[in-house]
Amino acid sequence: MNIAIVSENRFEQKTLDEYISSWAQKNGICVDPIFFGSEKNFTMRVLIQAFDIVFLNIAANGQNSIETARNLRKYNINTLLIIIAANSDYMAQAFSLHAFEYIIKPYSEKRIAQILDDAGRLLGNIDKVTKLAGEKFLLSDILYVYSDSNYCEVHCKNEKRRIRLSFKELADKLTRYKSFMIVSRGAVVNFDNTLNIADSYCVISNGDRVPVSRSKSKEVEQRYADRQFNQKLSEIKK
Repeated sequence: MNIAIVSENRFEQKTLDEYISSWAQKNGICVDPIFFGSEKNFTMRVLIQAFDIVFLNIAANGQNSIETARNLRKYNINTLLIIIAANSDYMAQAFSLHAFEYIIKPYSEKRIAQILDDAGRLLGNIDKVTKLAGEKFLLSDILYVYSDSNYCEVHCKNEKRRIRLSFKELADKLTRYKSFMIVSRGAVVNFDNTLNIADSYCVISNGDRVPVSRSKSKEVEQRYADRQFNQKLSEIKK
């Protein structure tokens, strides 16, 4: 999730960074905010970089900040714009520029977390991060996992990582997420990176084939079909 924080106030930057980082950690989401102490520098950056969310603090000269928001909309209509202000003076102008939220100071960590929850639901596919044996993994990067004695082999899009972790512990963590399922003894598959299920195998996006146990075949096929249907439904709603 790409987030920009535009504020001349260093304390404001630090506070938002703490609140956003806390929310990201609790939700297992990869966030690396970029800070802009100058609205001019931010305006130059949006020419070459898109942001999912922008927190824009209304500066002393509020009209300059509104102009910054207007410039953002010229280049990226889809960015979720969150305006932070000392009062409601610029609320009408902010919403005319399709602001996602208008926050009046002071605000709490809970308020920022609620806004990020809403933004996350709207944005949809956000790269979530999980820790396995102390190592960080992007969930969207994991293809499948095999058990290997006291270790697990995590097959990712661009690498294979061997970690010291029991299969039960790993499976318990991954299957909390709807896209992951145990398909056979010692094997977990990410349905979001599965092309199809054929001849009792999950065909992975990289061409690998992971066997599906006979006892779980119907359940696996149904879960995979449900996942595909829900993804298509989400795309239609967007």
